[in-house]
Amino acid sequence: MTPFVLQPQSVHHEILERLCAMAKPVRGIAEAMLNRSFNNPRAIQELAQAGLIRERGWAHGPGGIWVPTKAGEAALAALRPPVQDVG
Repeated sequence: MTPFVLQPQSVHHEILERLCAMAKPVRGIAEAMLNRSFNNPRAIQELAQAGLIRERGWAHGPGGIWVPTKAGEAALAALRPPVQDVG
């Protein structure tokens, strides 16, 4: 099995970027909303299988939301261009 590689500008990248852009205390998007926005349920499953996102439950009630993992945050950070010192 080929290891998953996060590609810049891919739907995987866009999903992970959207999740990581949220403030940590409120981070997470329901699968239905991800599917509505990206129309790619396979990409969600591929990110989960690669360990870049995980589903967590609500504090109360059924269902869950997808959140980035530390590995997902690191993979996204690795794709960002380095900040150049202007000094």
